[in-house]
Amino acid sequence: MKKAKLSANAKAALTSALYPLFSLALIVSLWAMTAARTGNDLLIPSVGSTFDELGVLLSKKETYVDVAATLLRAARGFALSFAVALLLAVVAAFLRPVAKLLSPVIAVMRSTPTMSVILLSLIWFNENLQFAPVLVTVLIIFPLLYSSFYTALTGVDKKLTDMAKVYKVPWLTRLVKLYVPSMLPTVFSSVRSTLSLTVKLTIAAEVLAQTKNSMGMDMQLANLYLDTPTLIAWTLIAIVLGAALEAIVYAVGRLCMRWKNA
Repeated sequence: MKKAKLSANAKAALTSALYPLFSLALIVSLWAMTAARTGNDLLIPSVGSTFDELGVLLSKKETYVDVAATLLRAARGFALSFAVALLLAVVAAFLRPVAKLLSPVIAVMRSTPTMSVILLSLIWFNENLQFAPVLVTVLIIFPLLYSSFYTALTGVDKKLTDMAKVYKVPWLTRLVKLYVPSMLPTVFSSVRSTLSLTVKLTIAAEVLAQTKNSMGMDMQLANLYLDTPTLIAWTLIAIVLGAALEAIVYAVGRLCMRWKNA
């Protein structure tokens, strides 16, 4: 029985792994056919020329310096967004007037076009453009995380919260023993979905701000020189970074869920 169960699990895992590989092969095949039909590397470079440029980039020390700098800016913006969103969500969940005050602010922030936020940040921080990508990340990511955290906190089973009040469980104990375990799935889901978005926003802000030592600046230079293979190579690096960050958060989330249920 156990062998049959292991065999079924192995087949399910293999099937799950094959679907992404099949999708990737389909995308590469369509890319190769389109490039061959176009016959113009300026418009759609071939798969070979793009990966040649990718190999050149990966062989340069400057590439890793720029990637690290971009990731550091993204991490700063995300960490600040996460901390402020979690703090305000906790306060709003326990103090209804705060939630009502923040509601229209969050709605406005979520409705503001991303490009407007980027352009305004460039105006406000014209003398310190290194900070612009961080500000853009905070203004876009913060309302998304706040909404998720607040919904998770207010969605905790009311019977459990009422019972905790009846037995006069201390506020801190309620937070750690009741709210945190209930929030964990939402927290990891929100972090996973917003991390890759954070990287994209940071790169977009770097392009417009022409931030030195950044992936955005490298993409901008490739665009100015009409070097499409290099531009796509940098795009592939950004995609891999976003996917890797999501995979790490997913793995950590699985471990935390096992620990919580143990």
